[in-house]
Amino acid sequence: MRHNILILLLCTMLFCGCDATNTAVGGYSKTRRLSDSERAMFTSVTASIEGVEYRPMNVATQVVAGTNYRFLCKAKETNGEGKKYYAAIVIHLPLPGEGEPRLLSIEREER
Repeated sequence: MRHNILILLLCTMLFCGCDATNTAVGGYSKTRRLSDSERAMFTSVTASIEGVEYRPMNVATQVVAGTNYRFLCKAKETNGEGKKYYAAIVIHLPLPGEGEPRLLSIEREER
């Protein structure tokens, strides 16, 4: 009996500790190409940003009370020297009926 409980416990740990995307609990998924709806959400949320043009290259998601979308973008300043760099933009999409998507952060990424 003790042996069966140990095997059941080990199997449960292995099954719950691994998933198809190898995502840590609470962490972001692997990056992937954007869907059309994700691109539309990105465009809508970032439309009011001035001085920089962001072009999303890929996205990773994190399930919270809703979903956080972390977009890796190519960025280009639209005034001044037109500097180019990479940026991570995080947008939160709340649960249905809880509000509209909103910008959480923009961070410059070193590559």
